[in-house]
Amino acid sequence: MKYLYTGDQAKAIDTHAIHTMGMPSPVLMERAAMSMAAILMKREKHDVKILAVCGTGNNGGDAVAVARILHEQGYYAAIAVVGEEERMTEEMKQQLYLAVNCQVPVLPLSSISDGVFDVIIDGIFGIGLSRDVTGVYEAVIKSINESSARCYAVDIPSGICAETGHVLNIAVKAFVTVTFGVNKMGLVLYPGCEYAGEVFITDIGFPKASTASVQGRAYFYETEDLHRMPVRENRSHKGTYGHVLVIAGSKDMCGACFLAAKAAYTAGAGLVRVVTDKTNRTALLGSLPEILFSEREELPDVLDWADSVVAGPGIGLSPKAEEMIQYLIKHTSVPTVIDGDAISICGRHADTLPGNFILTPHVKEMTYLTGKTIPELLEEIVPSTEDASKKWGCTIVQKDARTVVSNGTETYINTSGNHGMATGGSGDVLAGLMGGLLAQKVEPFEAAKLAVYLHGLAGDTMRKEKTAYGLMASDLLEGIPRALKAGQENED
Repeated sequence: MKYLYTGDQAKAIDTHAIHTMGMPSPVLMERAAMSMAAILMKREKHDVKILAVCGTGNNGGDAVAVARILHEQGYYAAIAVVGEEERMTEEMKQQLYLAVNCQVPVLPLSSISDGVFDVIIDGIFGIGLSRDVTGVYEAVIKSINESSARCYAVDIPSGICAETGHVLNIAVKAFVTVTFGVNKMGLVLYPGCEYAGEVFITDIGFPKASTASVQGRAYFYETEDLHRMPVRENRSHKGTYGHVLVIAGSKDMCGACFLAAKAAYTAGAGLVRVVTDKTNRTALLGSLPEILFSEREELPDVLDWADSVVAGPGIGLSPKAEEMIQYLIKHTSVPTVIDGDAISICGRHADTLPGNFILTPHVKEMTYLTGKTIPELLEEIVPSTEDASKKWGCTIVQKDARTVVSNGTETYINTSGNHGMATGGSGDVLAGLMGGLLAQKVEPFEAAKLAVYLHGLAGDTMRKEKTAYGLMASDLLEGIPRALKAGQENED
């Protein structure tokens, strides 16, 4: 698990290191510059020409120091400064003075467009930017983006908000971003992650006490977090791993039932029962004989059988579907995933839900739960997920290119997955995964996070074989055990 920080939080760590722990600011700047220069030297040949485009703040000071280190290592590295000299920080003045003494050329900003430079170092703005980029800064960033040079951004691409990932009017399109000490939310959330390119997080020597002094705004999982999967015991049976009830599908529409049910089994559930229209019996039992089958009218009789419930994939919005979901909300006591059409029904018939429920809306479905428009939700995907969780009293999984999961207290931002998963049935697989984990006594918030991460890993695994164009939801069912196996091999 790795934490993500806002710009203000990252600055607070820096302040703690300098003012509480006594770490000199120039030392941190030099270490930051050395770490970035090391990455550049590893990736770029000695014959490239490098221009550091520097603002007047400490981000500019970092960039000046990088240019000076590269110059000392035999690269042709020059500096161009944007901004008024009287606005320079002391650290920037010191770095510029040192660079000039080391014979690093200082060139006009027009050099960006000369076509001479192969690499541009973006040190215009840092993580503290909160206003739109205009004037000469806008013109400089436009020149950088229009040049053919590969751009390396210092800490964050200039013009990207470090907290939200928003583009503040215009932003540098980086080839590589080297960020210092801790990762920033704006480098993970869209559209910031698309501007950041490949991201390197370098250790610049923050004391552990400084990093520990600030709690990250959110976090994400990595492969080692697969150890969170439920433990399998040697002496066990199908009842050990729980019963999942999948309420899904409508007349002659059983694809969602199949995907959710098989995903629940793939997550390790002991038994899965599907409640659906009777017309789906033959097709479902023929394609997935491991399931138990019940007709919709049998829901009151089988609900007590379940250790977890997945409700909604493909059920439609018929009166019968509404009746089932209303009955479920009133009568279930086990952890429950509400997905697909059931989310719309909940939005019309409930104000809150029990804490052991998980709602899995995509952005359109999120409008039913919040009353906000799609643009509003996309603009504030993290706070809107947190607010919805507090409002509904349960875990919210807002599905997007960066899916956000919140229980109202903690926030998880998923970094696995790819655009090949933007295909019909992918959400059904995710819901089934959650149901399978819930049946094995994984608590709802953890089940939601782990399922989202594993679902994305499965997509990444199968994309390598199928390509993003050929990836289908059914491929994810094959990718889940492959991803788990790869994770276990990495641990070994």
